Amino acid sequence: MSNKKDHQTRTNILGLTVPLFAQSGFDGVSMRDVAEEIGLTPAALYYHFKDKEQLYLETVKYAFQKKTTAAKAVVDMGSDPLKRLEAFITWFTKTLGKEKDFQKLMQWVLLDTDKARMQNLIKETFRDLFVSIQGLGESFKPKYDPHMLSISIIGLVVYHFETTEARKTLPGNKSSHDQPKTIARHVISLLRNGLMPAQPTLHTN
Repeated sequence: MSNKKDHQTRTNILGLTVPLFAQSGFDGVSMRDVAEEIGLTPAALYYHFKDKEQLYLETVKYAFQKKTTAAKAVVDMGSDPLKRLEAFITWFTKTLGKEKDFQKLMQWVLLDTDKARMQNLIKETFRDLFVSIQGLGESFKPKYDPHMLSISIIGLVVYHFETTEARKTLPGNKSSHDQPKTIARHVISLLRNGLMPAQPTLHTN
């Protein structure tokens, strides 16, 4: 019973800690900050997590687990590569638009200055999903390298969200550009036109 209760307490702590790390990243949050925010003493927090590193790693893993499972299910569903790609992009843009903490945590992970921690986080949170996307990318060989194509697919979506505030100061920006549906249509159109073989031009006399 005690182990079950400890597990539930740890899960509750992780859920409450996600917004803190999403807002300020690893360096911007202390164990004391976390303890105060979730209503525990520092000693109680250290009972469940030996240090901030462990708390951060498990928080990010907790935040990504359901998302990556859902994404893999989308990527792996069906046989038509383009339809699978479009389904993933639609899911990805919708999720990033709705789940702000997930979006911000992704940025912190990708920009982490601690190389060992970043590699650990990517291995624990991104690797399985990336393997699925790369498997999808295999469908477009030899025209495109599957690894580079996978990075480009993810980057095309994520960068729209990372630059939301900056884009507002640039010429041609529209409020509709922030809508996940608009971003999804744009990225899908770019990829579809690039990935599909060019149609031969018909010449008539």
